[in-house]
Amino acid sequence: MTDLRQKANELRTTLPKQGGGTAPHDTGIRLTTFPRPEGELRFTWNVYEDRPYLRFQLWSKSDDGSFWPVKGSGFTIKVKELPDLAEGVQKALDMAIAETKQNPETRNIRSTTASTGRSYEGSGAPF
Repeated sequence: MTDLRQKANELRTTLPKQGGGTAPHDTGIRLTTFPRPEGELRFTWNVYEDRPYLRFQLWSKSDDGSFWPVKGSGFTIKVKELPDLAEGVQKALDMAIAETKQNPETRNIRSTTASTGRSYEGSGAPF
């Protein structure tokens, strides 16, 4: 029995730590990425059966450095909903500008360009 247990432990050390196989590719066109402690939030343009849509999806980083989509941590937006999204983002931008002008604590917010990722600092950040 000891030999069997030893072989089982030997096999365990050779198996991948998570899932196994190759990490999936994000097939959409990445529009922007937001770093998160657990990985990154990707905003992509996708097409399924000739129908375009937008997707927000959380991806987690595995021990080997590859990224995997987190099940249940994503949602889609139809193209016909894009004008409403744009209006909502415009309102959020206006609110953020007003907040940073009125509240000195939020003036410490620092943002980086989309090409290097986005990060925000400041205890009163409205985001």
